[in-house]
Amino acid sequence: MMYWPFDIDALRRAALSRRTFLLSLLVASGAAVLRPDGLLAAAYPGLPGRRWNPGWPDRQAPLREDVPGRSVKIYAELSLKHLTETTSHWGIGCSSGSCADKFIFVSPVEPAHLYDALCRTGARPGNNLTLKSYGQYAAGDELALSVQWPGLAKELDLSGVIFDEAGKGFLIRFGGNRAAALEQKTGCLTCLESCPVAITSNSLYPHISPFRRAVRPNSRFRGKPETLPNFHQLPVVISYRPAAIG
Repeated sequence: MMYWPFDIDALRRAALSRRTFLLSLLVASGAAVLRPDGLLAAAYPGLPGRRWNPGWPDRQAPLREDVPGRSVKIYAELSLKHLTETTSHWGIGCSSGSCADKFIFVSPVEPAHLYDALCRTGARPGNNLTLKSYGQYAAGDELALSVQWPGLAKELDLSGVIFDEAGKGFLIRFGGNRAAALEQKTGCLTCLESCPVAITSNSLYPHISPFRRAVRPNSRFRGKPETLPNFHQLPVVISYRPAAIG
């Protein structure tokens, strides 16, 4: 019989989990900072060697619209914890919303401002869901979403940056919901399921109740660390365009 000269169980207890190790490494490297509320946030590194396109939105002016080109761009930052932690449907949200810590991408843009900008570019909202519209799907014009950052050769669609555990994919519609967004104050800009509060949402998944989501969720989502920016490129630009010209 072979005897090991060390206690394997003790080593396992002492070992950091993959997620804890990753987050510790990011903080130690300066790629991330701990906010006053205890949440992890991306440090703004200034993108050394990578030029931030002057036509892109930035943290100070986080929304830019091109009415003739029918596109809206917003500045956002990756929530580092969602490279390892899954989330039920919280895709892109406002940093001032009550659910800011749940989103994969966080932006200074307010939901009502995104709604108004999309309307100015000619997009038509669905406004077909209520909080009790369980089993129904978001309506509204279909939108093509893409994500870009300095040094990226080609913009990526949502499937390129977000992992969808159930595998149905993404079909984003302009759900509308301006009044609900102002009332609920969750900060939802783009929900990864049909949502009666988010300005835009994924119509391939129905709206479900909180209880159903807790016991049998539609899917689980997280950022893709294999394709998302490294710590020199955490700020991103997310574009919304009509799908027909996406």
